[in-house]
Amino acid sequence: MNASLSTVPAFEHLSSIPLYVPGKPIQEVQRELGLTRIVKLASNENPWGPTEAVKARVAAVISGSEYEGLGLYPVSDGYYLRKRIAERKAVSLDRVILGNGSSEILEMVAKAAFLEGGSAVIPKHSFAIYGIATQTAGGRVIESKASATELDADDILRSVAADTRLVYLGHPNNPTGLRLERAAVERLVRSLREDIVLVVDQAYAEYEDPADYPDTASYLDERPNLLVLHTFSKIHALAAMRIGYGLGSKELMGFLERVRSPFNTNHLAQVAAEVAVQDVAFETYSRQKNTEARAAFLVEAGKHRCQLTGTGGNFVLMETAFPAADLFNELLQRGVIVRPMQAYELPNHIRITLGKPEEMRAFWNAAGPLLDGGC
Repeated sequence: MNASLSTVPAFEHLSSIPLYVPGKPIQEVQRELGLTRIVKLASNENPWGPTEAVKARVAAVISGSEYEGLGLYPVSDGYYLRKRIAERKAVSLDRVILGNGSSEILEMVAKAAFLEGGSAVIPKHSFAIYGIATQTAGGRVIESKASATELDADDILRSVAADTRLVYLGHPNNPTGLRLERAAVERLVRSLREDIVLVVDQAYAEYEDPADYPDTASYLDERPNLLVLHTFSKIHALAAMRIGYGLGSKELMGFLERVRSPFNTNHLAQVAAEVAVQDVAFETYSRQKNTEARAAFLVEAGKHRCQLTGTGGNFVLMETAFPAADLFNELLQRGVIVRPMQAYELPNHIRITLGKPEEMRAFWNAAGPLLDGGC
């Protein structure tokens, strides 16, 4: 038989969807280049954790007990973690859902929204999974205007079509580090049609100053069709555990539960996150360290006349005067992994995670000579 799956309509559709390409892992670079000292600044992980309390909780589960052994299924709906999250966020338990990373919740809401087709509005240069989740669920993407330096709430509203079911907003946005002012957030919350779910991805919200960050969870009672996403992968330093959560109305959570896979979050992740979500002191510490790293990076970038975009998250987006892929490859040879942004239609930008001081010194030691002529 010579028949190809690519001739089957559904698979033909899938073949046109871009693959998500993550940052290169350290082990892969070691294997390919034979390097032993590698600094990874590609995937926006928190270099300061996880905490000893989290490690102790996970170790206790691994050692086994009557109720907590690796041979037992986890609590399917993550009741105990959801309870902790509900307490921290001051919402009822039935307004919290867990995902295998917040990316899975993006897939859940897309699956629920596009059972009969429809469209999603996504600002240009947004996290790739928004579009991938939409298209794999059978929806189509409408790209609203945005640039490396500006998010446009009004163009999001103008881009809405008759069949629009979802609007995605990274806040702050990955990879540009941009966010909207409170008035613009309120325009979206209050002006979008009532039958559209506004999905606000707050994966990096904990890195923002709580005093002036417009947390969209404060609008949950005002807009039932609002889904606010958080992850434990970033400031909580649990990226390997793959766990995140969503906040929304009881009705919306009920629909997402119908498309959620049973046992979608594992027990180790649940118990680690139970400890992490209560550790406000570690969040504060990580946010302060991130603020210090950003300030230091700005000083070094200024020496090379580098243009940076946005101010949010634990990363910077840097424009270069030459193809970012070239700089990425040169840095890789020097044992520093960053993220080139050509897949985001930003061919002259790289994204750099803000790491520990010694990691940032390694970046500038490698990048400085390459940028002596200026960015």
